[in-house]
Amino acid sequence: MTPAIDRVLDALRDTTGLVRQSGGQWQARCPAHEDRNPSLSVRPIEGTVLVHCHAGCHLVDVLAALNMTPRDLYDEPRDNELTRYRYTDAAGNPTREVVRYEGKQFKQYGDKKQCQLYRLPKVMEAATFGRTVYLVEGEKDVHAVESLGEVATTAPQGADNFAKVDVSPLKGARVVAVVDRDAAGEKWAEQVRKRLDGFAAELVLVEAAEGKDAADHIAAGHPLDALVPVEAKPTGRRLVLTSAADIEPEPVVWAWEDDPDDLLSNTGRIPLGSLSIAAGREGTGKSSFGIWMAAKITRGELPGSLYGKPMAVIYAAVEDSWKHTLVPRLIAAGADLTKVYRVEVVEDEHDGLTLSLPTDNSLLERELKRVGAALLVLDPLMSTIGAGIDTHRERDVRVALDPLARLADRARVVVLGIAHFNKGASNDPSSLITGSGAFKNVPRSVFGFAVDPEGDRVMTQTKNSLGRLDLPSLAYQIQGTEVPTKHGPAHVGQLVWLGQSDRSVTDILSERGDAEDQGDRKDAADWLTGYLADNGGEASAVDVFKAGDKDGFSKDALKRAKRRAGVISEKGGMDAGWMWRLKPSEGSEGSEGSKGADGREPAPFALPSDPDTTKGAPKGAPSRELRSSLPSLPSLPSEPGTPHSWWMGSNRPEHPDCLACRAMRPGESA
Repeated sequence: MTPAIDRVLDALRDTTGLVRQSGGQWQARCPAHEDRNPSLSVRPIEGTVLVHCHAGCHLVDVLAALNMTPRDLYDEPRDNELTRYRYTDAAGNPTREVVRYEGKQFKQYGDKKQCQLYRLPKVMEAATFGRTVYLVEGEKDVHAVESLGEVATTAPQGADNFAKVDVSPLKGARVVAVVDRDAAGEKWAEQVRKRLDGFAAELVLVEAAEGKDAADHIAAGHPLDALVPVEAKPTGRRLVLTSAADIEPEPVVWAWEDDPDDLLSNTGRIPLGSLSIAAGREGTGKSSFGIWMAAKITRGELPGSLYGKPMAVIYAAVEDSWKHTLVPRLIAAGADLTKVYRVEVVEDEHDGLTLSLPTDNSLLERELKRVGAALLVLDPLMSTIGAGIDTHRERDVRVALDPLARLADRARVVVLGIAHFNKGASNDPSSLITGSGAFKNVPRSVFGFAVDPEGDRVMTQTKNSLGRLDLPSLAYQIQGTEVPTKHGPAHVGQLVWLGQSDRSVTDILSERGDAEDQGDRKDAADWLTGYLADNGGEASAVDVFKAGDKDGFSKDALKRAKRRAGVISEKGGMDAGWMWRLKPSEGSEGSEGSKGADGREPAPFALPSDPDTTKGAPKGAPSRELRSSLPSLPSLPSEPGTPHSWWMGSNRPEHPDCLACRAMRPGESA
């Protein structure tokens, strides 16, 4: 195959005419602009050619004018492979081969355990005879420096790998480190200083006088002694500009998709490498969502880019017991427990401390990479925000969340934060998240959870920065599950998806209010119906309020419950107070079977969240138990806001063996 330099020079002669050699490079008129004086430099280096327009034309434009592509700048491109870089040991024996592919992709072959410097024999010889060794960030830069007759080296696998390379051949050598002018270059410079300052005989940090790296500097025709010294302070604050043309575009990689096979519809919900929030009232099942996702990831069953790739999960749970709640839930969800890790902080003699962000970010990132995790669950997120951060001030919260989002991106993990709704009356789930607006502004995706009084529970995606916002809401249930343990069965809730829902969380908040308020209103309505039924279907408002107060229901709560209970109020007389009566149904007398004021059947009696279901029950109201014989689906132990909760003591003396419990047990009924 014709060397790349010959192909480029031939194309220039055909397009612009004059090509003139000067030392180790050629000068020509640039074909991308009207060039009267030759402003294009062409320099061959090992394996490829460096091309630079001194008037500022971009390389892609220059090549397009020559009817060429970046691939044509390499000597022996094959398929999508551009070139190969071969590493050897001190004796010159091959140890590793790095293949460069189109799109700045690299793949390593050979002995990956030994991490040795590139051009090792030349480096050792130069160090022995006191010659300068140029340390650069890539093999192409090495070849560029070598084209000027100097010795250069780099570490395999890019700038991030310098911390692992064997630097012993550089002991006592004079090293000039050429730092790339980007964020990765700054981190590389810090590693170089830590490893070589005081180890090498002399260490000098420089950067390109023009362009980003050593190859750009040399392509522009600058000698090595024109490299610009870098400021000595490694923590110095400076601006780094990167051309958009140097940033390789990539598609969004979705960790969770509704339909991964539908490439055209873009059904992605959570991007890999991002922060996501799941928010709702107590008892809605948002923690169960975290358990479900953890289980799917550990089994490689989450639809999306992680499907078929079982990966680890780190779980930071502040409020729930691991042995009583989390482990049984994970078992019920089918998780691989060997891939789920509880995270705690240990400091000196103190252990079991709560994770604190952003203080523990670096420790957390290291552990995420060490165990190969794809998911970090913070439940609740608010409890992991460091002390001293005002969670109601956006700027303060961003001090914790912005670094957390960058951590997710670097580690390529999903960070799922569980959050609570505040007591506001808004129907926008994102704006109800407790704390500052940063909790909805920083994440790439936000999910709202609510209990629909008309049916099942509902999850709605209220933010999807990188995808569609019109993805369907999903209906789900929290089903009671019995998990065998060595000490008897543990009863927990398990999230089960039911499919798409025609109602959203916004609909529920708009029409019904939140789950906790509705649960309180239903309890008040049930009490009110029972109380009036016990008193012949009517009672004075004063007596209702007094009796309700004794059983824990406020005057306002009972007023709000009137309509739901099917209660009407009438003036008893000129000097008499108001009377509350159960409204009889059409064609019947009394309150039995009556409809509510809105014409609908009253809701059945609800079980209180207190484990003692007999507490506060009016005498002579057996219908309360009978109507409760078909309870709503059980909730989680940590979420007692639903009508009934499974808990570890359900079969103990302090918890009556109520009809609801028996109805939820397999093989038993009321």
